[in-house]
Amino acid sequence: MWRIIFFLFITLSSRSAVAQYSLYEGDIGQLSVGAEFQTALFGNINNQSGGSAKANLSDSFWELTAKPRIEGELNAMEHSKLYGGFSYVYSSTLNHDLSGYTQKEVPMYQQESDFMTLATYDNYRYSNETEALFLGWKSDALFSEDDNMIVDLSGGRQNFILGSGFLLHYGVDNGGNRGAGWINPRTAFNNTIILRLHIDDIKYEGFHLETRPLNYAEKRNYQGGNVEYAVSKSTTLGLSYINTTNHRFLHDNGSPVSLGSQTLDNDTFNARFDFALLDNLSLSTEYAYQLNTKKITHKQAVNNIKNHASGGFGQIEYKRDDLFWQPIISYRYAIQGDGFDSMSPGFSTWGTWFQGEISGEWVLDNANLSTHVGKLVLTPQESVTLNLIYYHFTFVNARAFDLTSSNYGNELNLLTDWNVTDAMHLSVGLEAFMPSEGGKQYLGGDANKVWLQGMLSASFEF
Repeated sequence: MWRIIFFLFITLSSRSAVAQYSLYEGDIGQLSVGAEFQTALFGNINNQSGGSAKANLSDSFWELTAKPRIEGELNAMEHSKLYGGFSYVYSSTLNHDLSGYTQKEVPMYQQESDFMTLATYDNYRYSNETEALFLGWKSDALFSEDDNMIVDLSGGRQNFILGSGFLLHYGVDNGGNRGAGWINPRTAFNNTIILRLHIDDIKYEGFHLETRPLNYAEKRNYQGGNVEYAVSKSTTLGLSYINTTNHRFLHDNGSPVSLGSQTLDNDTFNARFDFALLDNLSLSTEYAYQLNTKKITHKQAVNNIKNHASGGFGQIEYKRDDLFWQPIISYRYAIQGDGFDSMSPGFSTWGTWFQGEISGEWVLDNANLSTHVGKLVLTPQESVTLNLIYYHFTFVNARAFDLTSSNYGNELNLLTDWNVTDAMHLSVGLEAFMPSEGGKQYLGGDANKVWLQGMLSASFEF
């Protein structure tokens, strides 16, 4: 028997604009503070579409985060400044979300160690830790007042986004012992060094980034470079190279004794293109080619595994500001092949790059997956936005999951955003996932039911 399900979400979210309060602004520089408060209460019916993991997860769960911050700039020599920032995050989850990282009264592998031990997760989990802590130096007119070069060098724990965030955006895992897996209050990479040069319409970036995963053994290092050329106000071309490294020890379950090691050395070549065909019509596309190398050393044996993979997306968008409710219609096809390393994506807008508020948040990774996405955005008032999003999911290689069908299923999201004030944001939503044969097999058990989720959200920042 169907019943109404709701998801209540009250949040001061990183998904909205960041406000700040100025403590000082003058000839010396400026200093500002701010804070974000987020909370989310979820309710579900037929989670996992009734699949085998349903009983160990919570139909309702609650998330809470608080994130104070301070940022400042100090005017240095002429045309340059020093800058820095610090933020701190408290996050918690009551009960167990639908990701499966923790489960109710079930012994599971504990995280934040290079070997895994079994234990039962508490119903209430929380974490306190520094989020951002960085320093930087920025200068323009470095060599003469007539030059057009801007130099920006920064280091520490800070954010970094490549393009739309398809590959690099969130440098840290949330959820699990840390809590707040949906809100995702932590985004900064660790031990970063980022150099940016802006010369006229060209931006050059070189970077070293380190991730903060739930399991320390899965820590990644990213080294690479990026070039973006603004051909015009509506056209941008980007090219990037990223080297991914990881070294981890191998253990028997629960044993701290190393039996061997595994080393990753992956090379990713990335190209991006954004282009406005007309004032109302735009195209965007991104492609990533990867050579993924894994070396496993066990006792005296060495096994080298090489895998070629690719992924990317293409999107077309049409908008009319002169029509009723200013409609925006878009279609996107995304594919991340079998063996594709999705790296560290993050949230930019609804559906990017958590593809679906049910499937993308709780079940699927951006690997071995192709997705058709249709989206309609309406603006009945300046402060109100309606989003209707449809997803069709297909596995690229169903046999990699021991499935006989590649058709995972379809999802529909209806999301409403309301900017009540500059500091307060409300959202209302309703989501539904309809499993196909591949989805029933993937979720297991009696996974043949429609999975429903609803949303009511609020945010406040200062």
